[in-house]
Amino acid sequence: MNSGLSTKNAPSASVVLPHYVYGALAFLAASIMIFFSADNLSSSFIGPRLLGLTHMLVLGWITMLIFGALYQLIPVVMEVKLFSEKMTYFSFITLGIGNILLTGDFWHNYTMPKTLTIIGGVLVVFSILVFVVNTLLTAKKSPVKTTENNYIVTSIFWLLFTVIMGLFILLNNKYHYTVLSPIEMLKAHAAIGLIGWFSMLVMGVASTLLPMFFIVHNLNKNYLKASFVLTNIGLAVLFVSLIFGVSYWVSYISAISIIIGIFLFARYNWDAYNRRLRRKLDVGMKLSVLSFILLGISAIGSILMFLAPLFFPQMMNIYIIVFGASLLLGFFTSLILGQMYKTLPFIVWLAKYQDKVGKFKTPLPADLYSEKLAQGHYYSFVVGIAIFLLGVFMQSALIIKISSLLFTITAILFLYNTLMIILHKEDLKPLK
Repeated sequence: MNSGLSTKNAPSASVVLPHYVYGALAFLAASIMIFFSADNLSSSFIGPRLLGLTHMLVLGWITMLIFGALYQLIPVVMEVKLFSEKMTYFSFITLGIGNILLTGDFWHNYTMPKTLTIIGGVLVVFSILVFVVNTLLTAKKSPVKTTENNYIVTSIFWLLFTVIMGLFILLNNKYHYTVLSPIEMLKAHAAIGLIGWFSMLVMGVASTLLPMFFIVHNLNKNYLKASFVLTNIGLAVLFVSLIFGVSYWVSYISAISIIIGIFLFARYNWDAYNRRLRRKLDVGMKLSVLSFILLGISAIGSILMFLAPLFFPQMMNIYIIVFGASLLLGFFTSLILGQMYKTLPFIVWLAKYQDKVGKFKTPLPADLYSEKLAQGHYYSFVVGIAIFLLGVFMQSALIIKISSLLFTITAILFLYNTLMIILHKEDLKPLK
């Protein structure tokens, strides 16, 4: 979102802003939930509290923020207005309520889903369906056909597949209508959600935004094209191998394909970083760069996770948690924390000051929040994620609880800055 991208198709601020507020509150809730999940996180990768925490992060924090950001980004990069703003409100409400019902019931019990759990799951599916239809009908009108846009559209299909499968697993736990392994289905559900929805989407969005914010042009798009093909093929094969119990070596090969795909995506952005004209990084870009370090840790965790059954099975649970946490709490969270400062201030500034430029002296988007608070939660987040991963490796609930306090500080400071931006009052001064 700079001078090279037109904002004439951007939606009204009321479409986007509620997603940021809900997401920030969900991140705060998840940070507190980590404290009460510490015993589980230090010993196992599955359980009621871990499923509750995971879905609060996945639906309430990451997906909600992504929806809000995409409603702003898609019309800008695809050069077309959203198909329907009314559909965005319906999707927001159903996702918000569905997340609370689903997360709350998972927190207490996941083996025997209750009526509220199923209602929550159905609401989430409705929300996703409406989002998918709205986004695809928007993309259909777009004259812009790029690799980055292909990532976004493909990720939306993976999202739909993810939530439908999640509802299938939920109902199967109650009615037992398939002989497929519940654990393997859960692994497949997690794989297509983390890699197909989140990672594919982040690849598309990051490969659009990061070169723009770094101020760099003429990057080698072949890295992106190869990454797109390898990641999708690898994920499709991995899904089939998990569901139908195909040879473990097939899973290895698919994992290698995915890792190479993600590496090529990282290489594309590494080139953007090295060739950047903007040498000094603000806090938003520091967090964005940090996210790629955490992505690397997650990639290492995924390799260890696949090797564990052959060489160190006693470490399997630890590697699974490291892989998942370094993606959800690490890569995705760091990128969202950073990109909030590159998107939300601009959205609010656009709504309040776009038609006043040249008539009054207006503040800059960066003036809408506290840089000191942003720097504060940058450091609390860095220390928090490091301590969290240490606690997982040492299987120490106490260390994980300490990390949750740092995540809570991060979430409070982030929420404060988010509200500071959204509640900003017009500050107009006469031109001299």
